[in-house]
Amino acid sequence: MYKIGKVSYLNTLPLFYKFTDPELELVEGHPSHLVSLLRKGEIQAGIVSSVEYILHPELYRIVPDVSISSKEKVCSVLLFSHKPIEGVKKIYLTPASLTSKYLCFYLLEEIHQLKPIYTENREEADALLLIGDEALSTKRKGKYAYTYDLAQEWYKLHKLPFVFALFLVRKEMPEDLDRRIRELCLVSIEAFYKDLKEGKVKVEGYSQEELEEYFGECLNNSFGRDEMLSLEIFKKFIEKNRAF
Repeated sequence: MYKIGKVSYLNTLPLFYKFTDPELELVEGHPSHLVSLLRKGEIQAGIVSSVEYILHPELYRIVPDVSISSKEKVCSVLLFSHKPIEGVKKIYLTPASLTSKYLCFYLLEEIHQLKPIYTENREEADALLLIGDEALSTKRKGKYAYTYDLAQEWYKLHKLPFVFALFLVRKEMPEDLDRRIRELCLVSIEAFYKDLKEGKVKVEGYSQEELEEYFGECLNNSFGRDEMLSLEIFKKFIEKNRAF
């Protein structure tokens, strides 16, 4: 029995829609927790932050053809602010995802040449970096004057999708595990989008229109040439800025 990490967010639904194998046990958690389990070998594979592979390529293999990436926007990795980005002084960074935090550093410090203070105290921040379901629900409430989609900001610069998560397998595992995960994910993705088109996908709290927009216009589950090129650009930034 192999333990496979599954992020407990809406964006993983296509990957795990028909993901059933008696020898694979799914372990759910937020991205940072699953990274910790995978790094320690407490799970053998998982869909985790792409930064984990960039920082520790010696530990993992990438499952081919599978990722959680953006299209032009991703809709669920968002910076919320009451003022334009140039005026932000103190930013709350979600502890849930290392990749999203590094992308925020890249956009603010590398591109906008800003030097904000980062905090884990929401109350003292004038901007919030939120991801996943929390980002979606916060955007829906419309309490912030400015909302920046981090993947959209990346696309404006590079005209490439941004790779948020990769399916990683620990290198000591048999390579057959990579093949099984890939096949299960591709079957799941195909079945999910077929059912979504036919109105058969139901998620509590989301309308059919919201689901079609999110999965149809924001999320991308491929890992091809463009995604690899995008990941390489991000890798160079992280290797230069490991001190963050």
